[in-house]
Amino acid sequence: MAVISLPVRSRAPRSVARFALAILPLSVALSSVSFAQTADEVAKAKDEIWAKEKAIYAQRQTGGDYYFNNSAQGYLAWVYGAPKPFRRENLRPKGPPRAVPTKEAIANEFSDFSLQGDTAIIYYVNHRTMLADGTPVDQLFDNIHVWVREGGDWKVIASMSRLREPAKAK
Repeated sequence: MAVISLPVRSRAPRSVARFALAILPLSVALSSVSFAQTADEVAKAKDEIWAKEKAIYAQRQTGGDYYFNNSAQGYLAWVYGAPKPFRRENLRPKGPPRAVPTKEAIANEFSDFSLQGDTAIIYYVNHRTMLADGTPVDQLFDNIHVWVREGGDWKVIASMSRLREPAKAK
């Protein structure tokens, strides 16, 4: 296969082309600096979001709309048991409200956190030992939430969870 190379003539004066080439590395460097956060900023965001995560599970015992009220308009989730991803409008349960408080017992364990600008990702594990009806279980769920900062407040925009497979006996 032959490659044909044609000469390219710039219509811009050479000084403009040199200027553009000179500022390109600077603009790339500055764009990455704008997202750099201090360790204190990362820790503050992590603490704020982890507090909201724990509040989500606490409100499950009160029947409140905490999760819905802290979700972004573009929310999208695919959680364990859901056949496909769903949007924010499906966060509110259909049918009669669930009786609260329930007997559900869930412990949350922080796993990891990442912050880039106004977007944060948090990983955590839920260990559920009792279902809402009081049935004992031993279930571990791996969870991820993506949060965005809107007007100084953190809103969850994406969620995914999976039931961890039990360890296989050796």
